[in-house]
Amino acid sequence: MSDETATIEVTASHMTGSVAQEMVKPTIEVDGEPREGIWGVNTLDVSPGQHTIKAYHKWLVFKKAYASSTTVDVAAGQTVRLEWHTGSAAFRPGKWKVL
Repeated sequence: MSDETATIEVTASHMTGSVAQEMVKPTIEVDGEPREGIWGVNTLDVSPGQHTIKAYHKWLVFKKAYASSTTVDVAAGQTVRLEWHTGSAAFRPGKWKVL
């Protein structure tokens, strides 16, 4: 196994004016391993290779509101920048975008 690392940056955002969502923290999973996130830029150190990133947060009766995932390939020393944005309905998946 190589000692080299790679980075995935996930910018988590929600609908403008959604003050209530500021009160919960998003969860960002890397290959099924949950990590507590923040609204804004989340820096995730990973090994080089392919990774599946999933994001969601608890909201009212939903344990995984806006849950959605994307898969990215990251080379050693590379930083991949993504954005995950929630929508207007907690039962719909959030949208991913490569920055």
